[in-house]
Amino acid sequence: MPLIFLGPPGAGKSTQGKILAQQGPIVHISTGELLRKAIVAQTHLGKEVQPYVETGQLVPDYLIMEIMRKRLQESDTKLGWILEGCPRTVTQAQSLDQILSSLNQPHPQVIYFNTDTSVVIQRLLNRGRQDDNERVILHHLQFFQRQIIPVIEFYQKQKLLVSVNGNQSINEVTSSLYSALQFSVLA
Repeated sequence: MPLIFLGPPGAGKSTQGKILAQQGPIVHISTGELLRKAIVAQTHLGKEVQPYVETGQLVPDYLIMEIMRKRLQESDTKLGWILEGCPRTVTQAQSLDQILSSLNQPHPQVIYFNTDTSVVIQRLLNRGRQDDNERVILHHLQFFQRQIIPVIEFYQKQKLLVSVNGNQSINEVTSSLYSALQFSVLA
């Protein structure tokens, strides 16, 4: 089953993606990781996205979706995948639908890790990264909210969205995620 994980930075998308992927045979796909690998490998797309990444700008939708198309065509995605970090806009969500249709892949189940701002701030501050301070984090969260609310609404209209409480501990979120996935498969 293809899955998309949505949620603010610090909601646990990456952690939960890795936990779920370890259960196999599903692969965890992080957009950020794909971009970094493309840049390091100096692929054609890597060279195109590098200036955006290096200056902290958003990579244009068409480049993100071309990278996604290439990744979703790889053989390890045939049994299922977890996509984290994309789509971040309705345009990306619509493009992803077109890509999946062209690849004869089913619509993904979308999991939204609904996490309070105070929890996200604390988690990100605890990471101890140099650029993680409350002002920067709040700026990222405000940007995230403006971008992601329309994406959430897009998937709600398609009845593909399930919300999981991201405020819980890692194990509790994992348990809630498994319950949500079991429910959505049975529904």
